[in-house]
Amino acid sequence: MNSRRPAPFLTRSHIFTIVFFAVFLFLLYQIGNLLAPFSGALLWAGVIALALYPLYRKTSTLLRGRSGLAAFAMSLFTLLIVVGPAIGLLGVLASQTMDLYQWAAEGVKSGAALKFWTKASSFISDNILVLPFLADLDIRGLFMSGLSQVSSGLASRVGTVLRDTLLLLFNLIIMLIALFFFFKNGERYYQMTLDIIPFSREQKDSIAKKLHDTFAAVINGVFLIALGQGIMTGIGFALFGMPFPVFWGFLAAVLALLPVGGAALVWLPGALYLFITDATVRGVLLATWGTLLVSLPDNFIKPLLIGKRAKLPTFFLFLGILGGLQVYGFLGILFGPLIVTLLTAFVQIYREEFSGDKNGIVNEPL
Repeated sequence: MNSRRPAPFLTRSHIFTIVFFAVFLFLLYQIGNLLAPFSGALLWAGVIALALYPLYRKTSTLLRGRSGLAAFAMSLFTLLIVVGPAIGLLGVLASQTMDLYQWAAEGVKSGAALKFWTKASSFISDNILVLPFLADLDIRGLFMSGLSQVSSGLASRVGTVLRDTLLLLFNLIIMLIALFFFFKNGERYYQMTLDIIPFSREQKDSIAKKLHDTFAAVINGVFLIALGQGIMTGIGFALFGMPFPVFWGFLAAVLALLPVGGAALVWLPGALYLFITDATVRGVLLATWGTLLVSLPDNFIKPLLIGKRAKLPTFFLFLGILGGLQVYGFLGILFGPLIVTLLTAFVQIYREEFSGDKNGIVNEPL
């Protein structure tokens, strides 16, 4: 008779594993709640640290490896060169936004808006509404409704300027503190993150390289190009006599992040405005400026920089940017492509580990 007892269903090792991961997930959930109020500042600090980390390494080398001093120098550099001008730009932007609201309100009161509408309706009727499917469109109603909504929206923001300013200063302090530690301890945080991922070293390095390439491509191919388009739009508006060029340049930079339309959604209506107000030569010059120096380079440079560097299909990349905007807001422009990159990396790992395909075709362009 066999007196050996059967092995227990749950061993001490199993119980330890279950309890450990239950507590670990609970702590992750709690730390997520603790960091949620500062998520925007922390994310921006992470983005800036990643973008400037090569410069931090050079600074640390020049300072003979004193990481704390190098991190402080880079944080100060960020404050003076990046954050300072951005705050100054926001100040000018806020001022021009209020001026735009007052200008629109005075135009409505004085009848200038109605006079402009008379010319605009004539221009639209003669050049646009001749198309059969646009004949019954109530352009005037849409224009007045849009003007009313914009005016009321700007007016409602006046009361929140002080609150938003204080919140901006608070987030700025949090961002600078986080930025210092991201510079100083960034490599240690990176190694700790890699160590807890249960993949082979080769797979970890492959994922990290793909994410880095995608991040660099999106920064160079999206943010910097959008910034350049906004600057060129603002310069064009200033050169050709359009009011509030900083406001329109900022709006163009924001809209340039969209995969469709982009900065043309700003400079094209500006050129039409000049045409309608009888500034035909300036309208032609602004349209030429916008076509040749704003929108045309974007159509060639952006797909080349992003697709080549990140090795992502352009179709999926644009879907990632557009979906990221919808789900995550402004930072989704960066997170969308990173998520697409992670998915392609995990599909590649699956192909290698479970389907026996050691070569893979994940990165082949579509």
